[in-house]
Amino acid sequence: MMGNTKNLSGRNSLLIAGISYTIFITFLFFTPVPEDAFLPFPWLDKLGHTLIHWILAAIWLTYVYLGDQSHFSSKMLLLALVSCFFYGIVVEAFQQWFTETRTFDILDIVANASGDLLGLLTFKLVRKKI
Repeated sequence: MMGNTKNLSGRNSLLIAGISYTIFITFLFFTPVPEDAFLPFPWLDKLGHTLIHWILAAIWLTYVYLGDQSHFSSKMLLLALVSCFFYGIVVEAFQQWFTETRTFDILDIVANASGDLLGLLTFKLVRKKI
């Protein structure tokens, strides 16, 4: 019984972390970029997208896993992963449509997908220790 309570409190914490993180990065993705903004390395933006989605996917995959481990399925895992991927596509499209300083970038989607896959890998490595 104590293990179930521990998992439930851990899952609630992950839900709060997942929602908070998703709101935070959504805000970040829609914050206007100054016109004179300069990145010293062109790939730094893509690295940021990868890192952001790595964390996003790892949080949500772990949250789904802690839901009901006895009924956990690869379909649930795939749904969480695909949701993270489509979130990235929607954000890119909304940046194009609803902001003046940000644009749709297919390479951002590739970087997001790379981060999602790293999140999956991290989840698979950590899951055995949960």
